[in-house]
Amino acid sequence: MSASKKIINHIAIIMDGNGRWSKKKLLSRTLGHKAGIDTAIQICKETAKNKLTKNLTFYTFSTENWKRSPTEVSQLFKLINNTYEAFKDVAQQNNIQIKHLGARTRLPKKTLNIIDDVIEITKNNTGLILNIALNYGGRAEIVDALNKLNKLELKLNEKNLSKCLYNPKLPDPEILIRTGGDYRLSNFLLWQSAYTELFFVKTLWPDFKYKMLIDITNKFFLRKRKFGK
Repeated sequence: MSASKKIINHIAIIMDGNGRWSKKKLLSRTLGHKAGIDTAIQICKETAKNKLTKNLTFYTFSTENWKRSPTEVSQLFKLINNTYEAFKDVAQQNNIQIKHLGARTRLPKKTLNIIDDVIEITKNNTGLILNIALNYGGRAEIVDALNKLNKLELKLNEKNLSKCLYNPKLPDPEILIRTGGDYRLSNFLLWQSAYTELFFVKTLWPDFKYKMLIDITNKFFLRKRKFGK
């Protein structure tokens, strides 16, 4: 059956390759990140329109990305602030609800205000849920969940730990895609991806198209998922 005939609960994407894309085209890294944002917006719009999945998660800025040069980080956050504003308009036009996935610590106050504004404005939208993983790290999420669990004096088990994750209502991804040709998770959704189907593609993120996403989902439905059975 075609992917268009079924709905997937959650697709997560590691959007890799912006820097290499800009280098190939002799452009600045900032323009590479801007091209990546344009691709993310287009994928989001088409996914919402075609109701391909209920949840879509973009890995936008990891806890490790703080190690980049201060200049690049500063430029990235300017783009991130502009991106949230752009996604706000797209969300309102396409009935998309936007959620933040990640830690709030270290984020600039201006960015936090923009995030909170976008979340508030889109909270009643009933279509696609777009999770923007910003200042996110899988290990940090698990540590934060354990600390929260201890604070609440809950027994340590899988069910309780899952309840203490950044977004407990977010279903585990059925599909996780990484563009750019590398074969690793890079600290993304480590707890949630225990039985996720992984797809690695060589295409650099700015060149990724919705048709490629459809091709991947069609391949997903051909896989037999046993969940350890």
